[in-house]
Amino acid sequence: MLDPICLQNEQVLVHAFRPEELERYEHLVKETYQILSDKETLRFIPEKRLRSLADTEIWLKNNILNFHCGRNFLHFITETKSGKLLGMVDIISPALAGEHYQLDHYPHFIEFYLKSDARGQKIMTNLLPFIMAALNSKGIFDVGAVVNKIHFAARKVLLHSGFKHQSSFDAKQDLYYYTVFADDNRLRRVG
Repeated sequence: MLDPICLQNEQVLVHAFRPEELERYEHLVKETYQILSDKETLRFIPEKRLRSLADTEIWLKNNILNFHCGRNFLHFITETKSGKLLGMVDIISPALAGEHYQLDHYPHFIEFYLKSDARGQKIMTNLLPFIMAALNSKGIFDVGAVVNKIHFAARKVLLHSGFKHQSSFDAKQDLYYYTVFADDNRLRRVG
């Protein structure tokens, strides 16, 4: 199981579900629904759209349970000062990826979502290298991402963070990999 990632700067905090979220659970459900029902946020992945607050609550509960079962590891991106939810980062286990993708190799996968009004602020551009470093420090050196071929902003964020284009995933999406190998107790990025 992956230990939660916790990163903070002046702008944002990246964290897993914490006891503090219990106190604001209903609000968290509403904020999550705002992100995962927003047409602009999901323009390139409309299949992720949630249709109601009830669906969102089920989705959130499943993700909390899946974290503790080691299937996927949902982390929240919140504004440091206000605590407002800006987005989410999901780290998907190789086992769960194997249930949904047909690949020769199953690394961990990463997905990220930002509120449409948080776009253009370089939040993921600034965070993703630190998230990858945190994963490396936890022994996860091989991470994949599937991105819509015309989602130029997400592709740019991945490339900036050390991901390399691997291949076409399907007609609409490309597969990217981030890989480092341990060599003489030093890590080096490959690709």
